[in-house]
Amino acid sequence: MKRFLYLAAATIAICLIATATYAQGNSLRLRFHVPFPFTAQNASFPAGEYEITMPASMTLELRNLNGQAASFEHALPASSKEADGRAKVAFHRYGSEYFLSLVSTGSWLSTYCFQMSKEERRIADASPRPQLEVASVLVNGTVQRANADQK
Repeated sequence: MKRFLYLAAATIAICLIATATYAQGNSLRLRFHVPFPFTAQNASFPAGEYEITMPASMTLELRNLNGQAASFEHALPASSKEADGRAKVAFHRYGSEYFLSLVSTGSWLSTYCFQMSKEERRIADASPRPQLEVASVLVNGTVQRANADQK
């Protein structure tokens, strides 16, 4: 009986350690520079230095490092094809307006997408086929642009 209790206690301890390790593996912390003003869901942000963290499950905190303005945004796990091993932040661009659409540390476990805001949906619905561009800001500050049709 004593042996069974030790085995049960060891099993519970291993499960708790594995859960804590898995939760730490999903943590997200990404710093980047955005050279243009943008919108994240329903909050607008100026160009500047930003940090994204994940304080709770499926909730990302977007914080301006210059002005300390912050916003908590609901995010969804992105598909595994979005994670290409590179840390990046991707935006949808309509004319001169940018909308945050994806953040990734490069791992599929830390790749999240944002739902379209009301403003982005309004702009997208304004014309039958808006020219959507995807702009990715890499951690080193490089901005890469590609048409959505090239995905």
